[in-house]
Amino acid sequence: MRLSTASILALPLLAAAAQQETPLDQAKAQAQYWFDKISSYIPNPNKAHAPDLGATKAPGKPLHVLTLDSWVQTIRGSVNPASTTPEEWWIMVTGGNKTCFGHCLAAETAWNQTAALWSTDPTSPNTGYLNCDDQPVLCNSWGAGPPALWIMEVSAPPANVDIRVKGLNATETTVKTFTDLRSSKEWKTKPKYISAFHPFDGPLAVYGLAVPLGYVLWVFATVPSWAFMIGISFISRTIMSKRTLPPQRPAGAAPGGAAAPPARVGAPRGDGISY
Repeated sequence: MRLSTASILALPLLAAAAQQETPLDQAKAQAQYWFDKISSYIPNPNKAHAPDLGATKAPGKPLHVLTLDSWVQTIRGSVNPASTTPEEWWIMVTGGNKTCFGHCLAAETAWNQTAALWSTDPTSPNTGYLNCDDQPVLCNSWGAGPPALWIMEVSAPPANVDIRVKGLNATETTVKTFTDLRSSKEWKTKPKYISAFHPFDGPLAVYGLAVPLGYVLWVFATVPSWAFMIGISFISRTIMSKRTLPPQRPAGAAPGGAAAPPARVGAPRGDGISY
């Protein structure tokens, strides 16, 4: 088939027309723009945050940063199914200005230095880091609040996970606090963490309700109270307006509530005599 000169010259115009956006493409682009704009105002409840180890960072056993997506795999993955000795985990629960009011920095720094000190010791426990500012849903699902040290003895399922929680002094916690706690084994004298929020064995975790409840608590903590008041006011006004409307009469009903007489079918009323 031979192409004419006019057809060849029209090819760029056809290509440009094919590249033009359709109305559907424009609508999709506009919807995506508004979705991204609205999403930018919603805080992220699952943000990974790397602790500032500074000059104390050393090679060896890492300090694991726990997130909503990876914490189970991180902790459970350290357990050898054939081992009869539980894997020991020490997890620092900390926060920033939102959850710790800016008072956790000293304890957090001491913990980072301790984790770096233990990183070259093969007998040291596994160390973890959970920031409730960046992981509010995870902290809510555990029932955890900063500053605190969560010590776990993790065995292969279906064995229970023993957890002990030690509250930390936000201003007086030092590296010695953690090293003395480890050497003295004083943490073993603390009662085990028994709660519906137990991250492994609690009923919320067993029935898969811990994370959904964590999201609910996060929403209630994030959404301002005035927004809830506006929503409650709108719902109550809607309900009251429906209850104050007059009752609707059925079609054909006479005013005053009396039913209208049925329409007569057939010839008009007369004396029955044909003329």
